[in-house]
Amino acid sequence: MQEQAAKKRILVIDDDEQVLISLECLLENEGYETTVAWSGQEGLSLLRSEGFDLVLLDDYLRDIEHEEIFGEIRAMAIQPLVVLTESSLTPETRRHFIDLGAIAIVRKWAPCEEIAAEIRKCFSEFDLESLVA
Repeated sequence: MQEQAAKKRILVIDDDEQVLISLECLLENEGYETTVAWSGQEGLSLLRSEGFDLVLLDDYLRDIEHEEIFGEIRAMAIQPLVVLTESSLTPETRRHFIDLGAIAIVRKWAPCEEIAAEIRKCFSEFDLESLVA
């Protein structure tokens, strides 16, 4: 019997309990190993101590600047993909997050299938890029 491939690990960083519970449930149902962080500082601590394939990051965190999180990720030997969840961003702010390193932006309250599809797309595009490299 062959061993099953390791599950992709996703870290969700958001300070909204409803969002965390919804995203955790969605991602677990999609087959991902999911860890949640209730604050930016907790998320940063988890990033430093555990390996993740993708970070789903809230566009507004009260306790930390996004630049600090992206800086920490850029310093990692193996960098997780970053997808931003947004409630309402201006085009300039969206551009800023892309410049920081987000590979995609999804609406925080988008239908579950839309969020799941975007995450699958990110993983699939990353897997294709690594095959070409």
